[in-house]
Amino acid sequence: MKKYLLIALVSLAIGACNSPQKSADKSKAPVVMVEANLKIEGMTCTGCEQSVAKGVNQLAGIDSISANHLDSTAFVRFDASQTDLTKITEAIEKRGYQVVASAKE
Repeated sequence: MKKYLLIALVSLAIGACNSPQKSADKSKAPVVMVEANLKIEGMTCTGCEQSVAKGVNQLAGIDSISANHLDSTAFVRFDASQTDLTKITEAIEKRGYQVVASAKE
């Protein structure tokens, strides 16, 4: 009996591994990655850079962010179907910094 139960469990596991995958949901918007350079006032140290990055990384769709207090800039790469520059700017300004210019690349 144990032998048959073991065979049945193994068969189920193999069957589950070979089951067809669900096709991707075609209603989802395509991923459009956007890159932007932001000019930010108020960053004076690496702690400021980390604060800006932490605030922006909390948003959905952020691929990467790199802030630099020495030249007062941040480079952001994000999925435009999930977030936008307005939300990114708000996240930075919520941390106490001011975005004074932005440019898509």
